Amino acid sequence: MNYAKYVLGIDQCEIFEDAGYSAKNTDRPKYQQMMERIRQGEFTHLLVWKIDRISRNLKDFTEMYDEIKKHNVTFVSKNEQFDTSSAMGEAMLKIILVFAELERKITAERVFTIMLDRASKGLWNGATVPLGYVWSDEAKFPVVDQEEANVVRYIYVQYEKSASTSKVAFRLNSEMVKTKRGGKWTAKTVRDILRNPFYIGTYRYNMRQSEGSRRLKNKEEWNIRHHLVNAMILFF
Repeated sequence: MNYAKYVLGIDQCEIFEDAGYSAKNTDRPKYQQMMERIRQGEFTHLLVWKIDRISRNLKDFTEMYDEIKKHNVTFVSKNEQFDTSSAMGEAMLKIILVFAELERKITAERVFTIMLDRASKGLWNGATVPLGYVWSDEAKFPVVDQEEANVVRYIYVQYEKSASTSKVAFRLNSEMVKTKRGGKWTAKTVRDILRNPFYIGTYRYNMRQSEGSRRLKNKEEWNIRHHLVNAMILFF
């Protein structure tokens, strides 16, 4: 606020802070609120401490910057010491953005390489621990939890009898059996259990094009390891 007052000569300002949200995308409540008020013509400047505090994605930032320019809003970054009210400031912004995007991609590639190496050694990469297992600090890997394992085995038995994930889900809910997170069962959650190869000791990594994507990579790129000691459905 002192920077806005003494450097920009602006006495009134408002802070928009998305605590707990990453700047990797613009799906943040305070960010969206800020942009809506910019569209309404409430601000003349957008001041950030550092450019990557508002966006780490070149495409998102470019779209945001083009929009605030339409509303005659000047972008200022205190850490990089530039503002876009001058041609030089705008040129510097674009150069910094290119290198910020490059750094982000290099970091992502480095992390992916490390995780791929861990997976090739059969090490756990931090995915959600499936129902029937708990995390073991000693083994650094999920181990069978007998109470939850009984639920998984029960699901397999019931599906073998009914051949219907919907019927199994209905039975589990009627018997007050909870999911891993304490929620309700659906046909999909039952199907996910039945299709999860981890229950037969198979650990797969690097299957999908991106996180959350349904598109699969070529099978040659998959990283598959077998942990038969953790193969739950072999222990009936």
